[in-house]
Parts: sequence; C-alpha cells; structure tokens
Amino acid sequence: MKRSFLSMMLAALALPTVAGCPGEDTGTSVSEPYRDEWRTVIDQPFATEGDGAVTSIQIGSTGVGSGAGNFHNRGDVIVQYHDSDRILVEMRKFTMAESQELADDDFDKLSIWGSTGSLPNIPYNLSEEDNCVDPNGEMAWQSGCTVAVFYDGQQQAERSGADLRVTLPRTFIYDLTVETEDNAEDSDYQNRGNVCIEGLPGSADVSLSNGTAWVILDESMPEMPECPDMQRIPCEESNWDTTTCGCLINDFSFSQVKVASNDAQSTDVFVDIPSGGDFWVAHNLRNDGENEPGDETPGALCESVVDGSAGTVTLNEGIDLGTAPNVNQGMINYPGEPATPGAGFSIQASSDSCQVVSATEDPDNFVGLGMGSEQKSEERGNLTICAGCLRNSGCADLIPGL
Repeated sequence: MKRSFLSMMLAALALPTVAGCPGEDTGTSVSEPYRDEWRTVIDQPFATEGDGAVTSIQIGSTGVGSGAGNFHNRGDVIVQYHDSDRILVEMRKFTMAESQELADDDFDKLSIWGSTGSLPNIPYNLSEEDNCVDPNGEMAWQSGCTVAVFYDGQQQAERSGADLRVTLPRTFIYDLTVETEDNAEDSDYQNRGNVCIEGLPGSADVSLSNGTAWVILDESMPEMPECPDMQRIPCEESNWDTTTCGCLINDFSFSQVKVASNDAQSTDVFVDIPSGGDFWVAHNLRNDGENEPGDETPGALCESVVDGSAGTVTLNEGIDLGTAPNVNQGMINYPGEPATPGAGFSIQASSDSCQVVSATEDPDNFVGLGMGSEQKSEERGNLTICAGCLRNSGCADLIPGL
C-alpha cells in the first residue's frame, strides 16, 4: 500500500521504543552509547553586509578525502536563524565506550574546527589567514569558512562524533552547505545523522546518509532574495518578464534547496515552502533505487510527493506519477507567461535508494548488546514538498532526542 503524506510524517517523527537500559550491571564490560551536553564552542560577529559580508558557509564534514579521516561529525546538524549579527555554534559530543571515564577520554579529543582552508589542516597548524575560530569571540567570521568536528588523535574512533547546532543571522540569505553521515558502525546502535534547517532565508545544499532532512523556508522569503526589493517587486508584478526584469537583466539568481543522499543511502526529505499558493518553484524529486511499481513490500517503492498544500502543480512532459511515483518533476505555482518555464526557486531532492532503515536516535533508547534487530525501523527514501506541514513543529520537535 502506498503511504499517505500523513503516515510519512508520523513515521519521520516516531521515536524508537525503549527495549533495554544502558549501564546495567551485568558483571561484564560492554560498550554502550554516551552523549555529552550541548556546549557553545563558537560565538562571533557575523556580517551579512559591507566589505566583510559572509556569502557562504559549510557546516559539517563526512571526512572524505586524503587525510581527512579525523573530521567526521557523524551526527545531527541543526541550523536556525535569529535577529542578531553573530554566529553561534553548539556542539554535543557522543561515543560508544565501556565506561563514562573512557567516554570522557573520547570527548576530550573532540573539538570544533573552522577554516577557510581545505581539510585536513589540524587546528593548531592553521595559518592566521585560514583560521575562523576565535575563542575570545571578537574576530569577525570569514566568508567561505567550514565548521567541522576534529578528533585530536591518530585516528578518529569509528563510533565517536558530535551533533552540531548552528544559529545564523536572519539576514544571511546566501549559500549554506551542510554535510553529515550516520553513526552506524555498531549494528546495535545505528544513530542516523539528521539535518534540520528552520527559517531558511536563502539557499541550502545538504548531503546526508540514512537520516531525515527537514528544510523549512522562511515564510516571508521571496524566490530571489538576493535581488534588492526595488528591482524584484516589479519583476514579480510583470511575471518575471526577461526583457524588463532588473533582477534577471543584472544576473541575479533564484535561490535553491538541494538535498541528496550520500552514496547508495536512503534518506527521507521534507521541504516546507512559504504558504499562500504563489511561491514559484521548479522541482525535481527522484528516488533512484530499484523501485518496482505494484510491489507493496516495504522498501520496494518510495514516493516523490508534492502535497496539495504547496499549490498548483504542473508536471513536466512525460512524468506519470501513476506508473513512476518515485519521480516527480515540474513546477509549483507557475505565474504564467512571460515567466520562463522551469525557472523559479529550485528544489532538488534525491535519494540513491529506497530501503527499510533501522535507527536508534537517543542513547536512552539503546536496545542492548546483540539486540540490534529490535531497533525501530521504517522505509526511507521518500521525498516531499509541502507548505506549512512542518512550520508549527520546528527542529525541536522534528529531531529525535534534540
């Protein structure tokens, strides 16, 4: 049976069932999950206008690349916005260990890293020009910085990492990149790396593994926020006439949300656009796994859905949701001629696979040694665009164990 939008939301919000208690005295030493408290690791000025304006930032890393194996965050990434001209970064470390003392040893080796240079330059070898982090909180944040988790040891433990929670100015309407992966080396504790962006006023490019991505656009944002109001408003009134629209003549670009699974992974994606039925979107949702129409086996057929709350949908020629519900391409709320078909705010979401995924999102729900099959499981690889379906929840309700 095909899943309804409501059932997909309930599955995404479901928490694992408690099936065991970590830390019980069994007479033997076994590894169990430990998680530290949220701690502020960055609090610095962050300009969005003028000569020092920040126009791009990356949060998280999958440690891909030569020598970059000590830069895995392997956890949740939350990005929110506030009415301030500062960037705040909070970090919550986690690991698998046989005792709190050994867990603390792992925690001591984990720290925040921020640089305009490429991985894997370790923090104490960064040049002054490349370093972005100021413990005193006085140095202005630089454009093009990457924020990552750094493990100060020979090789980062495969079960250690950190969740990251980042707060940016609402006036940051430029390019945000988010990268994370799963903490799933232990088959008994598969803690998926989720991503939640709440109040996005610009563009975002997200990659993750078998977690869930929730992206909630700012309710008041326009499709092309970088174009000044005095140019953009006449463009909207003229249906984006390419011959007179100052935004297009002056080469401003529509913003976008792009979410993709890491190689061969299955991720659920929800993108919540502004309501009102006039937010113009060019969308491309697709699951590239082995989808078999008519096969009702869980994990056999994931769907790409534009919920009715988003507005009026115009599908591209050749798209047939009846025979291929895993591919949904077209436009939402096309304003009509002379607007260029296929333009507008771009939403691209893709999952490499459609699979049943097990997940334990909180140490308190650890099922115990040898009981990995008891973890909560659900089909992942479903992609959804809606308007208002997430807005009243926010990341605090969407991210399990936040």
